Amino acid sequence: MNGGLRASILRWYVRHRRDLPWRRTREPYAIWVSEVMLQQTRVETVIPYYQRFLRRFPGVESLARARGADVQASWSGLGYYRRARHLHAAARIIVREHSGRVPSNRDALLSLPGIGEYTAGAIESIAFGHPAPAVDGNVVRVLARIHGYKGGRDSARLKHAVTEQAARLAPGPRAGDWTQALMELGARICLPRDPLCERCPAARSCAARRSGTPDRFPKASAARAPRAERRLLLVATSGRRILLVPDEADSCATWTLPYARLLRVSASSAARALARRHLPDPSAPEGPRATFRHRTFSCDSTYEVWCLDLGPGGAPARRPQRAATSLGAAFWATPGELRGLPVRAHTLKALSSLNAMA
Repeated sequence: MNGGLRASILRWYVRHRRDLPWRRTREPYAIWVSEVMLQQTRVETVIPYYQRFLRRFPGVESLARARGADVQASWSGLGYYRRARHLHAAARIIVREHSGRVPSNRDALLSLPGIGEYTAGAIESIAFGHPAPAVDGNVVRVLARIHGYKGGRDSARLKHAVTEQAARLAPGPRAGDWTQALMELGARICLPRDPLCERCPAARSCAARRSGTPDRFPKASAARAPRAERRLLLVATSGRRILLVPDEADSCATWTLPYARLLRVSASSAARALARRHLPDPSAPEGPRATFRHRTFSCDSTYEVWCLDLGPGGAPARRPQRAATSLGAAFWATPGELRGLPVRAHTLKALSSLNAMA
């Protein structure tokens, strides 16, 4: 069964795979960067970041030589900045201990910051052609359905059964394509809800399809709805400069517009309080000038954008402290400076909504 199943899925993948930039290379560094960026982030979001990052840091050595602030800036808006810090730290280890070459050995890969079992397997198979299983959420769903494994999606027992099956399927030709084929099948056909069984190359072998209720395999975990929040962002300007402050909620040292959660006070009161906190004798902000939603796995936030223009001479000319570990106090950044800093995604959305980054 395994040989025929593998061949069917590989044939489907060759015909229907998406043309993604990291699928045009087998360069281990490029594969590694893509896998790190794709952690908890949608493919469509990653593509432009991936392309810009490789232009800025085309190899392990250029990344290892870079300043932390520059690496964070190239990650700006992608979120989960700890990934960038781990990538940077791992590049320095690779230069120091592996002569600048991404290791192909699983143990060596797992010793690097930010690389776990899945990422190590993906790099091994896609970049080096090793028959290594790479089990992410898509692969768990695909193999659990094909083989009729029951149990909760996040249960250790199910993960163990799927990992063993993935290891049995891994040996064979085109190891990298096989790894990506399973992930592609889960992303595009074997969907969590309403799987497209009529289009699936594994339909004849699928126990979940034969059951008549394929979307019950594996059993979904009790999902927590993301908490809903209302927030306010203050865009304070002086000429072409924009006020930025260190994000106190982010342990990875990023910049943001001043913001506040809207709880029991009105938006206008919150905007005035925010202005008084960061500016001497400010006038009242005006707004909302724009609203938008920003969603993460844990939070669904609605933002109001309020504005305050101090005039061309209304703010001191302060240069940014660019070190990612010591952001220091607030400063007034030009659009050019802002593009070179690690900035939170909600800040970029707010400024884009006002066309304030031109």
